[in-house]
Amino acid sequence: MKKNSMIITPKPNDPEVQILAKELEKKGISVEYFVPAETIVDIDTFWERFDHLDPRGALVRGFGAAATQKIFFRLDVLSAIEEFGITLINSRESLEIASDKFLTSIFLKNHKIPTPRTIICEDAVKALDNFDILGGDVILKPLYGSKGIGITRLNDKAFAENVIYTLGELNEIFYLQEFVNHYNRDIRVLVLGDEAVAGMYRIADNWKTNIYAGAKMEKIKLTKELKRLAVKAAQVVKTEIAGVDIIESEKGLQVIEVNSIPGFTALQKVVNTNLAEKIIDFFLKKISK
Repeated sequence: MKKNSMIITPKPNDPEVQILAKELEKKGISVEYFVPAETIVDIDTFWERFDHLDPRGALVRGFGAAATQKIFFRLDVLSAIEEFGITLINSRESLEIASDKFLTSIFLKNHKIPTPRTIICEDAVKALDNFDILGGDVILKPLYGSKGIGITRLNDKAFAENVIYTLGELNEIFYLQEFVNHYNRDIRVLVLGDEAVAGMYRIADNWKTNIYAGAKMEKIKLTKELKRLAVKAAQVVKTEIAGVDIIESEKGLQVIEVNSIPGFTALQKVVNTNLAEKIIDFFLKKISK
């Protein structure tokens, strides 16, 4: 009998989702897609949507950007799926932690993983005070989000006042992280379980090093220290498939973020390993236990 698997994603036609689906199909596993935003939950029959999965697991490639209430609902849907005995990779808990920059920072700091000093608050006046406390040069980030979208560097008091008070009117949360000189480059490491599979430098002509912001990829040989730090960072935020972002600073290596829905096509361009195959092999191994 043919095996059945599921990919949870807001965009079934996303190129990376399709690459992963093809890797599953190569192994004789049919793939269906679950789109959280299109979910209709009848509590009497919702379990039937997942009862045919064999092995009983689903690969999570995102739950979509949305208003806060919808985000919580979609996370609840993932909890319900886990309640039916379906193993999610990554788990609902890991998605909640890694998708929230505040929680990620707390978990990293609590486990003594080096990370830049960060202050989070709701009040605009207090945010401006903390701008000064952090040295008057900070990175302001949205609490949720990826690809560098919405990230701003504030290193001028007048500009900081304008940005912070404007966002205060919009009831935004202020996530302020001290700016750390990182020589306009950072390191992305793909982690699968307890293995740092591959990594790359992301090099830019300014402080923002996201590929989507124009950064270029470059090969890197992962040292034991980089591997150890990346794996530990992924583990403390309970993320089994992770993209860990690390900077090299005057104080040494520091972890900036842990991504629970890591992209892999940019990294694939600088490594020989078939990353999609590695991800699927890891996924199948975890859900078949």
